[in-house]
This record gives sequence, structure tokens and C-alpha cells, in this order.
Amino acid sequence: MELLTTRLRLRPIRQSDAPRVYAMASSPGVAVPAGYPTPKTIRDSRTYAARASAEWRKRKPRQLTFSILRRGDTIWIGLISLRWPHNGVGELGYSLHPAFWGNGYASEAARRVVALAFTKFGAHRVQATCWVKNPRSAGVLKNAGLRKEGTLRGYLKRGQIVRDEFMFGLARRER
Repeated sequence: MELLTTRLRLRPIRQSDAPRVYAMASSPGVAVPAGYPTPKTIRDSRTYAARASAEWRKRKPRQLTFSILRRGDTIWIGLISLRWPHNGVGELGYSLHPAFWGNGYASEAARRVVALAFTKFGAHRVQATCWVKNPRSAGVLKNAGLRKEGTLRGYLKRGQIVRDEFMFGLARRER
């Protein structure tokens, strides 16, 4: 499954994407705001890419992870995923390499994946969370059509740090 936007091509993640995933996820300022642990080695990213790639081969995948590439030159710029925490509820996650921040790519990819969740998978809701100290991510979610619904106090714990997250969502009836 490939998805196209005006400027982007979203295709299933491949194991061969692992070096790019590692370069992005180990860049300063990427993993902490996104809420996932920084990979310690390239092996960690290879394991992640292998698992995410294997999900695509399942009859009922729990998560679909797309690599985001620019259409014109096919440069790999990041990842976006759609997972299913509950029946009919899609949840977005995304990360872009810092070299591509501020160009609207994350919003463009998110809009396309939100549309996919509703049209192809029949979702009745799409949601995402972001760290309250990450206004750029909140902007991505707003630009993708999701609405801020509230603050989830103490929602995410990484190591000894517990942090608050904003919840964004969009119900099919609001679309």
C-alpha cells in the first residue's frame, strides 16, 4: 500500500530503512519529544524496522508504519504510523528527521493517514497524543484536522520522568 500527497510518498517501512531510522531517532531532540526511547545502537533500529515491516504481512495488522519520502527526489524524511488501540479507533504516531522540520511534511502525511483511517479502515475515531512541551507536534495534529480534547496528567513515563500529554482526536461524525 502506497499513499501519495502533493509532495510526499508514504510507503510501508522496510528493513533497509533501519539506518535512516537510526539517524533520525538518535538525533538530538527527536526521541524525547516524541516519547520513545532513543535507540542505543543501529541494531535497535534494525529490530524496530523488522518488526514494523513484518506487521504489514499480517492479515490484521495492529500497526501500519509508513516511511515518508519526498515525491520529487525520494529522499527519506521520517515515519508515520497508524495503530489500532481499540476497535475502530486509529492512533497516529510520527517522527521526522530534524533536517526536514518546519516544511509542513508531518502535517501533510498526517492528513493523508487520517483520511486513510476513515475511508479504508472505517475508523469511527482517530486520535494522537503529544507532549505538552512540544508545540510543533500540537500544530501538526491541528493541521491534520484533529482537535485538542484535553490534558492527560502523568500519562507517559520514561525512566524516572513522568510527563503530561495533550490528547487530540477527531470523530467520524465531526469530519
